[in-house]
Amino acid sequence: MTIKKLLKIIPVIIFLVFPFHAFGQKSNVETYDAVVTKFWNDLYLSGGWTLYCGYKFDYTHKTKGGKVITIEQIYPSAWMIKYLKCKSRMQCRQSDEGRFISMEADLHNMYPVWRTIYNTRRDARFGIIDGEYWRFDDCDFERKLGITEPRPIARGNIARAIFYMNKEYGVPMDEKLLVILKRWNREDPPSTQEKRRNNMIERIQGKRNPYVDNPALAEKLIMSQAEK
Repeated sequence: MTIKKLLKIIPVIIFLVFPFHAFGQKSNVETYDAVVTKFWNDLYLSGGWTLYCGYKFDYTHKTKGGKVITIEQIYPSAWMIKYLKCKSRMQCRQSDEGRFISMEADLHNMYPVWRTIYNTRRDARFGIIDGEYWRFDDCDFERKLGITEPRPIARGNIARAIFYMNKEYGVPMDEKLLVILKRWNREDPPSTQEKRRNNMIERIQGKRNPYVDNPALAEKLIMSQAEK
């Protein structure tokens, strides 16, 4: 074999022996922006109902009355960033070898909400507020002194999303929140809609939320697990 021919086949040999990802590349983890597209085009293609208010919306991501619907992370990215000890969201994306990217783009932690609710909740803690302080006349959503109290039929969904994030990524829950979420999980078991959503996310993302399949698993959560 001539040197000229040998030089032509060497790159092919190198590619076969050392795949592209072997050259220090991160694993092929989907970005948040890519998953947002799947959220709307696959999970909620025909519309659905918002988590906090139960507003029905269509494929335009709006309600019949024109309310704009957006995506909320139940376990907020701000909490993830704090847990990973990053200075910013961008730093987490660049320095954590795909871990944060997977966390922020996990569909099990993403729900459709009215944009005004999203702006009102921000990253407030979940809890119970004494009395009734509805922020909106037709929506049982309360926020006071940094605490958000969702309507009863949304509480189980919220609890199971946070349990999932704890199991999948080790994100922390303090003792007070864990006690509240366990109660919400018992009082608001998975609906047919939530179970269907779990099936759809498995088809899209390849992972299930075991707490939707078996809510009783949450009773086994203890502080040593919750505070990882």
